[in-house]
Amino acid sequence: MHTFNQLRKLLPGGQQDFAWIRAHGLIYVDKTRYLYQLATINQPLLLTRPRRFGKSTLVSTLEELFLHGVAPYDGHDSLFKGLDIEPLWPQDPDNEGPFYVLHLDFWDLIKDCNSVAAFKQCLNEQILHFATESQLELKTICSAGLDVFKLLLDAVPDGSVVLLVDEYDAPLTHFLGSTDSATSEDMAQVLRGFFANVKVRAQKFRFTFITGITRLKDTSIFTAGNTIADISQDPEFGAICGVTREEIQRYFPEHLRYASSQWLQVPLEQVCAQHVEQLLNEMTEWYDGYCFDSHGATHVFCLWSILCFFREKWTDFDTFWFDSGGLPEILRKCLFNSSWPERLNLLAGESVQVSRDAFLNPSTLATMQPEVLLFQTGYLTLKTPYRGAAAPDKSSMLLGIPNKEMEDALSRLYCVDFLANTQGFKIGFIAKLRTAIDTHDETALQKCFNELLQGVDYEHYPLTQESGVTNTLYIGVSLALHIRVIVNHHEAKGRADLLFDWQQTTVVIEFKYAHKLTDCDNLLQQAVAQVLDRNYGDTFAQRQHLWRLAMVFCAESREISAVQTVSLQSFPCAGGPPAG
Repeated sequence: MHTFNQLRKLLPGGQQDFAWIRAHGLIYVDKTRYLYQLATINQPLLLTRPRRFGKSTLVSTLEELFLHGVAPYDGHDSLFKGLDIEPLWPQDPDNEGPFYVLHLDFWDLIKDCNSVAAFKQCLNEQILHFATESQLELKTICSAGLDVFKLLLDAVPDGSVVLLVDEYDAPLTHFLGSTDSATSEDMAQVLRGFFANVKVRAQKFRFTFITGITRLKDTSIFTAGNTIADISQDPEFGAICGVTREEIQRYFPEHLRYASSQWLQVPLEQVCAQHVEQLLNEMTEWYDGYCFDSHGATHVFCLWSILCFFREKWTDFDTFWFDSGGLPEILRKCLFNSSWPERLNLLAGESVQVSRDAFLNPSTLATMQPEVLLFQTGYLTLKTPYRGAAAPDKSSMLLGIPNKEMEDALSRLYCVDFLANTQGFKIGFIAKLRTAIDTHDETALQKCFNELLQGVDYEHYPLTQESGVTNTLYIGVSLALHIRVIVNHHEAKGRADLLFDWQQTTVVIEFKYAHKLTDCDNLLQQAVAQVLDRNYGDTFAQRQHLWRLAMVFCAESREISAVQTVSLQSFPCAGGPPAG
């Protein structure tokens, strides 16, 4: 049994190089079965995935495969020994090589460039360096517009080039906020010229694989190379990036045992399969839910979040993926250009509908439908299939938040916007809110909630329906107490409007919306009866106290006008796992 420090050293962390990972004995989630499938497709391929899902490691693995195959070399075993592809690769004579493997990372090339010309120069210099290392003689000419890639292809035999391009769209996003209107088109022109060679000199290539975050149609980047096949939503490759629950169980068994011990406060030697399953269920809620499969059959965890989770000595659930990269400005605009009710509905678990054409054929980054961009960058995911027999509507699909991690991250972002429009919490508000819950004082809690609601700019965030009230309180309570609040919690007999844990109390609230003050008493009794009839809160992992309330918001007075404690149950001790 490994110690925690030994377990942590087995994790690749931020290391993306396949050869380095394998040579140093780190955990590698075997995706090589997909590589054999890719290599048999006689067409250039494009795969888009959000950042930190394993694209770069995938490209690095392809590089090693085409450079050295699966046989031992340089006096050591093949790095593919024991992996799925080992018995498959030698069976294909097309894979004998040798190949000129040109691996270009456009993100690395663009990161220090301040102009399109600088990027083109860096690209040409890297290709020239590759030609020198490969002992290829290029017929060079002195020209500012020199296309070194074309010269390289002229110098090699047919079927000998393996082209691997990682983050093809990085140069476009790098200059997206530029004040120079010509910059984006100039960059698109450079990329267009580069990929035109993939089509015009198709006979030179054994294999071409391109990755990126965004998928663009009408920038014409791939127009000249329109033989490129987009496999981003192909069901066959739904789990090519990210990690499945089964893969976590297979490759991280000891990490799961250690994390289960920490999370459930169980001695390591007493951890059983049930404890691990309990942890996996919570990990699924936090980090699973990403679907890139048009049939909707495959879901994956965010690989980066899983690695970060296992690196925590004192196991805790957190927004690892989001915190590692924050929110680029273009995505911030997408999020905050949508209306407040739409944003809250997403956080409440609802989905947004987009047409199939808008999803599959986006134009430029600047004109792409915001929800589509949020999907491509990993903030939303497919909630329904749009192909296959299970597709409810093949002309459109639903996108929504994939898991608790993204729900938590987006909640924090929206909270910042909420406070920006309410000038923050008034002095003493947070202390009053905590005290109201600790003492189970329904009147004090009503006053706190009304203080939140009255601080909202009614013109920007009109509370015209029940969902607007509950979602606004959800934002306020989340930020004030730094806790996870659940809207519309599904239980056996219905959905509780608002539910959260604070200290030793689980709070469950049923809201009703009254248009007139005269309707409040009747609606309050309806809410009380609903809580009792449906036993809201009984199936939640309860704390020592379960405090259930009924509340009525009145549009006429713009406040919660009626409140009643339905029941306050106390238990001998807190139930459920410790708060994560």
